[in-house]
Amino acid sequence: MSSVDDLNGKKRAILIAAEKCFAAQSYEGVSIRDIAHEAAVPVALVGYYFGAKNELYHAIFEYHSSYLAERLDKLRHARQQARNDNMLDAVIAAFILPTLQLNQHPEGKYFCRMVMRGAIDQHEASERIYQDFYEPMAKEFIAALRDALPDASADSICWSYQFTLGALLHHVVDTSLPRLVTSPRTDKLNLNAAPYLLKFISSGIRATTDTGVAEEN
Repeated sequence: MSSVDDLNGKKRAILIAAEKCFAAQSYEGVSIRDIAHEAAVPVALVGYYFGAKNELYHAIFEYHSSYLAERLDKLRHARQQARNDNMLDAVIAAFILPTLQLNQHPEGKYFCRMVMRGAIDQHEASERIYQDFYEPMAKEFIAALRDALPDASADSICWSYQFTLGALLHHVVDTSLPRLVTSPRTDKLNLNAAPYLLKFISSGIRATTDTGVAEEN
């Protein structure tokens, strides 16, 4: 899952502890002392390995760089290889499925929550993360949507990207759905949400980018 499998034990423990802390509360609310306590290491060791808090935050994303690169590569492959009639579904799958797979791992869940908090808080460290890791992916996804839906307006493509991202982020961090299941017909909830999420996003994008929507507005 990580591109840095050769990290020594204490350094890796600090990264995992930092993920947990940043997932549990805001960036501003987490201190280096909190991270050191979670990792069971001296405070000074955190700074020795990673420097300031913003550098440690950035290092977490570098630790997951193989996952981020996989998403970008899959998007590029979908643009190049998919036939016109299924290109949109291929592009959505390339954007969505690596995150769903990551979220199946305990560490991945912390990372997904951390990403969600960074997107909401919009702090200084998260802006750097967006520019370094997510802006290239966002641009590639938008370009892929344009290729798949050449008749769609620029506005509808951009909104489709944002709504897709919102659905994905909410899904991976929200664990309340099983508790909401009360009817006899849904008491055995299928926890494999991927087919439903892909269909939901695909149908939503097709409806949003329908030229009739722009004409109505």
